[in-house]
Amino acid sequence: MKRLLALVFIISFVFSQAQISEFDKADSRYERKKKALYKKYPKPNDLKTKQEWLLTEEKITAYKNALEKISEEEKKTIKDVPPPIAPKITKEAEYATGKASFQKLLNEAVDLSFLNFAVNPYKITLKFTLDSKGNVYHVKVKGNNEDVNAFIEAGFHRIKDKGKWKPAESNGRPVLSVVSLPLQLNFSK
Repeated sequence: MKRLLALVFIISFVFSQAQISEFDKADSRYERKKKALYKKYPKPNDLKTKQEWLLTEEKITAYKNALEKISEEEKKTIKDVPPPIAPKITKEAEYATGKASFQKLLNEAVDLSFLNFAVNPYKITLKFTLDSKGNVYHVKVKGNNEDVNAFIEAGFHRIKDKGKWKPAESNGRPVLSVVSLPLQLNFSK
């Protein structure tokens, strides 16, 4: 059983790294097309504005598609694992360097400047499953704007290997748990 779980998480890790490159490709494609658009239309006009919005929608769609692929791959790899019996949690899961450190890292990983989005603070609930080894999967972000939520979720996937989560404990033993973390992020223009 432990070997099966380890294999599942290795496969998930490799796949999620491939998806991060999908985010990078979307960013690169957006910047390349935006640069060409600005070269073609150096002065503001309606056509340039319309094209810029289409590029923005294309980037949003690319991010959502990458997130959907991550979700589908997790469903495929984790479906053979029986659902856990929820133990009584005696110590909640936590980010190794603290919630403020995690929030800062996440905020820095999310670039919404191309959307001209600045709702401060933007309130979300970040929810994910954390296994007994500190591996994260099934990430979901809930907030008021579906597009912004997708970029925050992508930002989480970009940073999830930059720090370590300490799993929840049940009587001193690490256990699988669902983490629900309310956060307030700030996005400047």
